[in-house]
Amino acid sequence: MTEHYIDALGDFCPIPSLKVQSVMKQMNPGDRIVLITDHSCTANTIRDEMRRKKFKVIVEEIDNGIWQITIMESSVNKSR
Repeated sequence: MTEHYIDALGDFCPIPSLKVQSVMKQMNPGDRIVLITDHSCTANTIRDEMRRKKFKVIVEEIDNGIWQITIMESSVNKSR
């Protein structure tokens, strides 16, 4: 299992989503993505997008105005 870390501090939409999409192309089963952002719209956009794609998403505000988004493969998404 590999944890892919994406620092999106200061990045505006759609840059964080594009970074996530790029990493997803390299992911293997069991890998996860951890993205850090300082834009609430990024947290909402990525959460909604990943849920539509059937990925498990955890969004946590780890500091005032800083969100950590963890994206993992869900059990229904194993056949990718």
